[in-house]
Amino acid sequence: MYKRQEVREFTSEELDSISREPFDEQEFKRQYGVDKFVNDSRGIEARKALVGMPTCNIAGLVAGYVGQGAKTVLPSTAMAKIDFRLVPDMDPTRQFERLINHLNNYGFGGDIDIKFIHGESSSRTPINQPFVKQVEEAATETFGTEPIISVSSSGTGPMHSFVKMLGAPCVSVGSTSIYARIHSPNEFARIDLLNKATKCMAAIIEKFGKQ
Repeated sequence: MYKRQEVREFTSEELDSISREPFDEQEFKRQYGVDKFVNDSRGIEARKALVGMPTCNIAGLVAGYVGQGAKTVLPSTAMAKIDFRLVPDMDPTRQFERLINHLNNYGFGGDIDIKFIHGESSSRTPINQPFVKQVEEAATETFGTEPIISVSSSGTGPMHSFVKMLGAPCVSVGSTSIYARIHSPNEFARIDLLNKATKCMAAIIEKFGKQ
């Protein structure tokens, strides 16, 4: 388990933004085929978990014979690949150490080889940062409606390098519809939204260049 003090608390502005975001719990559960959220979270707690809590994802499992035809072979080895999506102020190396300790505590220490592939720290640009307003204005002009300024989005990217190392704000601009099935079978993108997102990027660059 992570210690709460390692996870950055939401500011009052961020909590206000989270509470105002459209979020249909029943439709969300239906889309993902679940009956309830982790820890049976509901209301504002479910919204906070979606945008600001770490996750553990099983990327894949491999064991036994998977070639052509039948073969009654009992597997002697198995492999699992997992990834953790971290939130601001969590250290990837410390989470890896905790994974090792967790497996050791449950008696798997001598039977499992664990390899650290890559670690990327998380970052979050303050919602009241002036650059966020510029992105909001550019998106409104391009898409024709005022965008929803989300506190965070579930995913991994190079935001930490820009925000922490270069001291530059970083904001993600979406170009997919809510039903695009991102990272799932039959994922798709709408051409009209890709075109608008490209124009939005150009508008952001133009606004930033005038300062």
